[in-house]
Order: sequence, then structure tokens, then C-alpha cells
Amino acid sequence: METYEFARGLDHASVLAASERVAWTVGGVIRDRRFDPSGPLVPSSWLGTRDLGFLDERDERVLGHCRAFSYVHLLGNFEEFAPPHLGGFVERDWHDDRAHLRSLLRFADEEMKHQQLLRRVELLLEASCGHSFGRHFDDDKVAVTALTTAVLQYAPLPRFLMVLALEWGTQRHYVESIRDHGDEAADSLYVDVLKAHWVEEAQHVKTDALEIAALARTMSAEALALAFDDVLALGALVDSAFAGQATKEIETLERVTGRTLAARDAALLHDALHRSLRRIFAEVGLSHPSFAKVARELSAAGAAKLGLA
Repeated sequence: METYEFARGLDHASVLAASERVAWTVGGVIRDRRFDPSGPLVPSSWLGTRDLGFLDERDERVLGHCRAFSYVHLLGNFEEFAPPHLGGFVERDWHDDRAHLRSLLRFADEEMKHQQLLRRVELLLEASCGHSFGRHFDDDKVAVTALTTAVLQYAPLPRFLMVLALEWGTQRHYVESIRDHGDEAADSLYVDVLKAHWVEEAQHVKTDALEIAALARTMSAEALALAFDDVLALGALVDSAFAGQATKEIETLERVTGRTLAARDAALLHDALHRSLRRIFAEVGLSHPSFAKVARELSAAGAAKLGLA
């Protein structure tokens, strides 16, 4: 049986115990607070629009509010596939090791709690800012159901690899752009939301690593390399949501400010917003040193497909 360095020292009982120690509640994070829309809610670096001369100070502030909304909106909907994804592994053998099954079930439960937290933040942002925000994922859940169905068509290993990249990416994004970057302003409630998400995702990546190692041990070198083609395909599904939400951000900007952007300016803005969403969600995870280590250890050929050779 292959022993992977990235899973060495990890075990489900320890992950479960750590998860129980750092647990929080949605009400405990939010309490009775609101967001302050008079200032920036997230760092300006999240937008990537600084060089667009046709945007004024108010435009940038509104777009910053849009980006605060988009981040929790996309993250909450991306996480909707996690419970059925994890539940499939639990259903394979109800008589497996108790710590293993409990860690998977707790992982799924925490992802549903994250969805509740992020949805609460969506609504609180709208109440605090005094206007609605455009949503790529509709409230009737047509779009997120389609995404979840599409993701679950792929084999377990690429699904777990995509989850691992997303989770390491959100942790790295929080640490680098907010926790360790105090010179850029961010709303204190928003920071607490991201911190709460971070402390639980730090346990989820350990479970991901254990499941990836277990799956990979049963696969040939050729199959492992091919799994990375599916990681790229899954990335394309997610990227379409980035593009869709960038469109919603522009629609919200025009509605709130009363501006109608010229076609050329709208295209430039959409490109900047789409690229920045891709950067703060996908690229930050795929380029994470720990994810690169996992990819290279599984398959040098597969890692090369992600530009991690």
C-alpha cells in the first residue's frame, strides 16, 4: 500500500477531536451586529479594478460592497455539494471505524452550518447596505442544483482535490489578505465571519488529505494522472460561476449608482472582476504550496497539467 507523505501523522480521531474544540455557532459569530457600509467591507485588493480610470470613489465603494457579497454568495453555494459528496462515502460502509464515519458526518454538518452562516451574511449585507445584490445562484436553487449535479458526476478523487484546493485557498486568502495584512481596512464583523470559516476549514483539509490518500492507494499511475483532467473540468464549472457573478456585480453597480456604463467600459470591468474572482477563489488554492505538494506526490504528470511541475 502506498504511503503518502501528505497524510503522514493524520488520523480521523485527532481531526474529530480538534473539530470539536474549535466549534462555533452562527449566532455566536454574528451576535446582534451589522455591517458598516460607510467604509470598506473588504480590502480593495479583492477587486482588481484600481487601474480602471472610469470608476470614481463611489463606484469603488459600491463594488467593494458587491465583492463582500459575492464572496460569501459564491462560497456558500459552492459548499452545497459537500454534504452529498461526503454522504456517499459514509453510505459505503456504515460499519466502518466510528471515528472515520463521525469525522465525515461532522465535516458535512459543518459545511451545512457554513452555508447557514454565509446566507445569513448575504441577508445582513443587504439590510446594512440598504439595497439588494445580484445573485448568480438564484433563490429557487436552480443554478446551484445544476452545479451540484454536474460536480457529483465526477469521480471521488478529483472532487476531493477540488475541495482541498478551495479549502486551502479560502484559508490562504483570509490569512494573506486580512489576518496578516492589517494595513488594508475590512469590516470587523466580516473579518470574524472569515475567521470562523477558517478555523473549521483547517480541520477539513486534514480529512480531505486522508480520503485522497485512501482513494489514491487503489489507483494506477495512469488513473491518477487522468484524475487531474477532471480537476481542470471541475475548475471550468466553477469559473463559469465567477463570470456570472461578475455580471451581477456590474448590474448592481449600475442599479445602485444610476450609471450606465459604456459597452467598452463594461467589458473592461467585467474582465477585471472575473479575473479577480478567479484569483481570490481558484488560483490562490491551486497555487497553494501544500496543494502543490499533494498534486506532485500523487502524480507528477497530473500536477503538470495544473502548471505545478
